[in-house]
Amino acid sequence: MRRHLLLASMIALSAQGQAKDLELLHWWTAGSEAAMVAELRHQARQAGLPLKTSAVAGAANANTVLKTRFLSGQPPSLAQTDKSVRVWGEAVRLADLGPVVAQAFTALPHAVTAELRHEQRPVAVPLNVHRLNVMWSNLRLLRTQQLGVPRDWDEFHATAKALQARGVLPLAIGSSAGQRLSLFVNLVLGRAGRDYFERALLQADARLLQSPQMLDLLAEFRSLKAYTDAGQVSRDWAGATALLLQGKAAFQFTGDWANGEFQKAGWQAGQDYDCTSAPGHGRLHYFEFDRLIFFAADDPKEVAAQRQLASLLLRARTSRQLAQIKGGIPVHRNADLAGFNACAQRSAADFNAGDEQGQLVLALSARLGESAYGGLRDALSAYWASDRMTAQQAQRRLMQAMSSRD
Repeated sequence: MRRHLLLASMIALSAQGQAKDLELLHWWTAGSEAAMVAELRHQARQAGLPLKTSAVAGAANANTVLKTRFLSGQPPSLAQTDKSVRVWGEAVRLADLGPVVAQAFTALPHAVTAELRHEQRPVAVPLNVHRLNVMWSNLRLLRTQQLGVPRDWDEFHATAKALQARGVLPLAIGSSAGQRLSLFVNLVLGRAGRDYFERALLQADARLLQSPQMLDLLAEFRSLKAYTDAGQVSRDWAGATALLLQGKAAFQFTGDWANGEFQKAGWQAGQDYDCTSAPGHGRLHYFEFDRLIFFAADDPKEVAAQRQLASLLLRARTSRQLAQIKGGIPVHRNADLAGFNACAQRSAADFNAGDEQGQLVLALSARLGESAYGGLRDALSAYWASDRMTAQQAQRRLMQAMSSRD
């Protein structure tokens, strides 16, 4: 511990008075997300690290801008990423964040740290963990309709049809391909289970991808569209959450960043809204985590500033503060959850149990190569958007997409 503190002090002292401005490129633009970025920037500046934050709406747009910045020879110092560090490491030079950061990784779950190294060196840091398999329920609306929160997909269909018959929008969703993929993943995990999910969508088991069960899953996925509205084409995930807050929709499937939006609106978990795992999931924790990837710098002052910022972000207190603002949970094992609401407490309990049992399920975006992931996402999105495409045609497209292995 003393050695850890001494090294941290040495890095901080070496950067004092000579810290180079750092730039973070990201796509955190919703209300609670922007508040987290503001706090991150404030803490960096308090530590003597001038940090410029450049926001681009939408992950796809931000990734395009990031690639363009590299092609023009003006990359940022660090960036939010939803891709494996391997993908970036094969394309550009990544930073070496040094021994202090490497030591700090020992306080994090293995499922997280495995995604932070490239060629054995630390190149990225996590901010917080987000549960992706959450069904958000408008309890205020369900109470007026005398309906409960569905526990499995059969119950979900029954509840959605009852709401629809009463003129209530059952399911809020946005236009992005990522939201559609998330809904499909929740369906596969709830209906077919983790083993099927891993073998079909990660290992690309042709027998399962071609199976009648996959055909049924695709048909059911399309059937969920009947519970949504035409306005989805012009809204993002936050706009879908707003429909619940406005009392216009009953359910939404999205990550627990939505928790920040409910809290910002003054809603109470368990009273005004609920945040159960998706139908049929039980305590399964399907997750991703906010990561910042650092790019190699030639200026020693910038290298020192990058390392100091990475060390700051890995402090348990910093992770806790950022997670509480944005709606996720702290990334550290046995983190202090005082002040976190019931949704975060439930997510943390399931995450810790999954970590101990080796049962955590990391998001597809962090495990599939860029071609396979993009192909899967686009195939499902096209199927959702086209009322003319059959389940059989979608299954063939899915097979083609999963055959693209980076």
